[in-house]
Formats: sequence, C-alpha cells, structure tokens
Amino acid sequence: MTLAIVTVCNSIAALDVGDVSIKSVDQIPPDCTRLYPVLFPEPVNFVTNFTTDRNTFGADSGGFRTVEYDLNYTFLFMPIGAGRTGLDYYDKMLTKMAAIIDEILDNDTITGAWDIKAQGVADMGPVPDPAGNQYLGCRLVFHVIEQM
Repeated sequence: MTLAIVTVCNSIAALDVGDVSIKSVDQIPPDCTRLYPVLFPEPVNFVTNFTTDRNTFGADSGGFRTVEYDLNYTFLFMPIGAGRTGLDYYDKMLTKMAAIIDEILDNDTITGAWDIKAQGVADMGPVPDPAGNQYLGCRLVFHVIEQM
C-alpha cells in the first residue's frame, strides 16, 4: 500500500462548508483576492510530524504499519485593510472556522485516513496569503492516522 496524503487532501477539498472555498494541494492559490473565505494547504511545511510504526512483522511489503502526520492549512476569512482591522468580524470568522473543523471531523467521506482529528489552531489574527496580502484568519492543524 502507499500513503494516501493526496487522497485525504482531495477528500477535504471536496467538502461543502457553506461559502468557503476549500482547495487541495494542487490548487493552492497564488493570491486570494476575491477568493475568500478560503481554506488551503499551507504552502510551506504542509505535512509535518511524520512518523511511522510497524505494527506487525513480515517481509518489507507485508508488514502492517501505522503512519501519522499533521496537515497544516491556512484559513483566510476576509481581507484586512482600507480602515478595517477585522476585529469586528472575529465572531463571524470563529463561526466559520468551527464549521470547517466540524465538517472535517464529522464527515465520513474523507477517504485515505483511518482517523483525523483537530490538532490545533494557531496564528489567529492577521494571516498572509501566498502573495503577502493580509487577511483575518488562522492556521488549522489536523492530525491524520493512516493504517497500511
């Protein structure tokens, strides 16, 4: 068997969370102007904390393994600027962020993962898109367990 990282990412991208545009690894936007709210794989260090454990012994191709890793996503809710700090919109951003997390954790259509859980929320506040534009947003980390 092979790792299913891309399958997991494509399954997350196929989810429907209201008006949030969810991107997969081959759809990371270079600029998020007119694309928000958007969730996309973090362009740098998308996969972190990768570990593998052999659960059973056997030939190299016959052993049963557990693979774990974190997937790091960027969530951009709305642009900051032109007199807007985004602080007035924290409640709406948090509601949308919670909907994303709920959909990922509660959806049984995510394939490739044996289990997925929310690992953390970081950098709440001004977050740049890949072009450096500032948005009210955060980083979301999901811990994935695959069994192969």
